[in-house]
Amino acid sequence: MRLLQRALRRSGLPFAYSQGYNPRLRLNLALPLPLGVTADREYGELYLTEQVDPTQLISSLSAQLPAGLELLGVFEVTAESPSLAALVAAARYRAKLKNAKGNGLEVVQIERAVNKLMAAEEILMPRNVKKKKQISHTNIRPYIFELQLDPDLLVAPELVMLLKAGSDGGVSPFFLLHQLAACEPDGGGETWQWSVERESLYLISNGALVPLTEGV
Repeated sequence: MRLLQRALRRSGLPFAYSQGYNPRLRLNLALPLPLGVTADREYGELYLTEQVDPTQLISSLSAQLPAGLELLGVFEVTAESPSLAALVAAARYRAKLKNAKGNGLEVVQIERAVNKLMAAEEILMPRNVKKKKQISHTNIRPYIFELQLDPDLLVAPELVMLLKAGSDGGVSPFFLLHQLAACEPDGGGETWQWSVERESLYLISNGALVPLTEGV
């Protein structure tokens, strides 16, 4: 985020700042990445004090970005539009088993664990209640919209997870992977090591989940 803020300041574009004692650039990400998760693209929103042609914005800002970081596109919305953070309802993740042995046994174990987890009526996730200094639990089973092995990638198993996310609650992919491992403690689940990538974000449109870029 700091890298983006510095690039924005150097670009000379008329970006808006927050009010108050410590003004900040009005730059927000749709859904910040969980620690340890990668992504090949991120979505965010910028506020400007005056209208700027999207082509000019891309050109001016891209000139300030370091190699390897690319601005893929810009589109304009009205000031009355809801924020991206308020729109996000779900996120799709892909988890790759880093220490796969390629013997086929892991596929059986992971698939068995997935079936056990998806058959559960409750999967309790602890959370802190700050005001009461207590720990409560949330049933995140309804937060799992999809959890399955990619049938085309079974030598080095990969899981596809579509999970509830956004300002009104969600679940970490790592918490889900931990619960998955607990379903196979005798089958080696505790030794599974995963790398996780976020592939896309979704919002709800007409009662269905659609990719963020299609529904905005």
